[in-house]
Amino acid sequence: MAPGSKLGAILPSMSGWPPPRALPFVSLSAVAACLIAGAGPVIRATPPSPPDSLLTDAERSGYRTTPTYDATMRYCARLAALSPWIKVTSYGTSGQGRALPLVIVSRDRAFTPEAARATGKPIVLIQNGIHSGEIEGKDASLALMRDIAVTKTRQHLIDHAILLELPIFSVDAHERRSRYNRINQNGPEEMGWRSTPIGLNLNRDYLKVEAPETRALISRVFTRWWPHVLLDNHTSDGADFRHDLTYSFNHGPGVPDPVDRWLAEAFEGRVIPRAAEMGHLTAPYLTFRGGNDPRTGIDFGSSTPRFSTGYAPLQCRPGILVETHMLKSYEQRVRATYDLMVALLEEIDARPELLIRAVADAEAEVIARGKESDPARREVVLRTRTGDRSVPFDFKGVVTRWEKSDITGALVPRYTDAPWDTIVPLYRELIPVAAVRQPVGYLVPREWTVARDRLEIHGVRFRALRRSWTDTVEVHHILEWSAAPLPNEGHHPVAVKRDTLERRLRTFHPGDLWVPLDQRSALIAVHLFEPLAPDALIYWNAFDTILAKKEYGEDYVVEPMAQKMMADDPALAHEFQARLASDTSFANSPDERVDFFYRRSPWADPEQDLHPVARALRAPPEGVLEPASGAGAPVRRAPRATDGR
Repeated sequence: MAPGSKLGAILPSMSGWPPPRALPFVSLSAVAACLIAGAGPVIRATPPSPPDSLLTDAERSGYRTTPTYDATMRYCARLAALSPWIKVTSYGTSGQGRALPLVIVSRDRAFTPEAARATGKPIVLIQNGIHSGEIEGKDASLALMRDIAVTKTRQHLIDHAILLELPIFSVDAHERRSRYNRINQNGPEEMGWRSTPIGLNLNRDYLKVEAPETRALISRVFTRWWPHVLLDNHTSDGADFRHDLTYSFNHGPGVPDPVDRWLAEAFEGRVIPRAAEMGHLTAPYLTFRGGNDPRTGIDFGSSTPRFSTGYAPLQCRPGILVETHMLKSYEQRVRATYDLMVALLEEIDARPELLIRAVADAEAEVIARGKESDPARREVVLRTRTGDRSVPFDFKGVVTRWEKSDITGALVPRYTDAPWDTIVPLYRELIPVAAVRQPVGYLVPREWTVARDRLEIHGVRFRALRRSWTDTVEVHHILEWSAAPLPNEGHHPVAVKRDTLERRLRTFHPGDLWVPLDQRSALIAVHLFEPLAPDALIYWNAFDTILAKKEYGEDYVVEPMAQKMMADDPALAHEFQARLASDTSFANSPDERVDFFYRRSPWADPEQDLHPVARALRAPPEGVLEPASGAGAPVRRAPRATDGR
């Protein structure tokens, strides 16, 4: 716990709480009295109500409000004081200095990664408030932790699991509270903001890890506890419909097969039907191909690694996105999130070995590919798109009128309360659009410290060279690229449109890094270093300097040299004339015409447009490398998280 942190200030104040005691319960019917429009009675496995003293702030207010950061931490501390199964810790500090809370729920009191792994139980990471206006996950999780560990009405949910809860991830944004933060959302009365105080969206930061919150999460939670599954709770935007609970996960090409199967069979095959049994209208995340028009079909694709659901499979784990519907009441959204978490934990409780095996088999699959001698068997899909084949989906919408708007100049939907049931196409077949044959490993010159930083944060194993070594390697030569004109997450991302692999003799020096790919985090390295990967380091401007021209030739110097170059090389002359004929911009630019010859002269920069990370054709000899620093560990790790109790 950092000195002066808010969580540190809150927790000591709870020391006067009484020890655990028997609590009275009030029985409720298992059949809820309310109805979801068009869905029939809502059937929940409803536990007895907690005593008034243990109601969450959301429950106490009738779901009009959600508690502040300080109030949330006080409630977590109360739960920890009342149950030996709960421990409240901090894994880092936010940009504004708030402690980042992690609550561990374990019947075994396995409150460290080592102790948790020793139990042999699956570790479940649930994060809430990555977009802190979408906060029902927090209030659902507070109630769930209470029901598991204090009232013990759902204690069986951790018989075969360790639960890691992030009550609030984007803690600073959570405190930028206002009733005007989410125009599309129906309650609570005040809610947090979408981005951090410096304008970063944490759910675009998983692979580039620039925000202190994300860096702490990945380095001090994800790659220490190695959770078996990540659940990320959100609220949707978009169209109106009757579905109250939607979900998404990466699937198909690019996801390790065992993880893909577990998501299809366990989550979509059993967890989602269980949530439907509880009375929810479930659906894949309702992103329609044509704006807000469901008739165009649902596009159920995969996310890039900047998102939680795109990141987790790169670490051989399933990542699940939960999206409740923003126009439903806050109470309904909290209950839907609660029930989905219950359904997931019921599945893990019933079949813990299936999740453990899926993760272990996924790791084995990735490691085996790294050891494969046949390059043709080392293909990795970097990016996919949904195809045009569809399956029917039973859509529960509302009758909608589309009216021409004088404001927008386009058709605007006018939703009614009348139910509308129809069949729409669901597009979920994924087609690879970018793939690469991964090398044996990567060689990173030590001066590119950004690369080492990301490897360390993500838990990718590497070793440093202890002496110089020369070998033929593959290097990406960037032939065509473009930078985004408008900023995105504080960057002007570079899209590599065309590149080629060149074999070059390179010498690597002491301190340069060797990154082997026979490891579970191999896919992280591939997505960081391959230029065509959607969230590669080069995309997020880490290697912009290789694309900038450092030297040039004056026209009066290059022009006579160019005449001689064409006279000596007819093929070069033909290439120049063809470029003049096909590229008007080039033909009209004296500078580009001069540069054409300068780049082909002995004076050109030999490193211009060459990706700095080399693809190895073979591993460096053992005698070239520094001794390994431990099984699966990089040379240096981030400092330990501090204990908040």
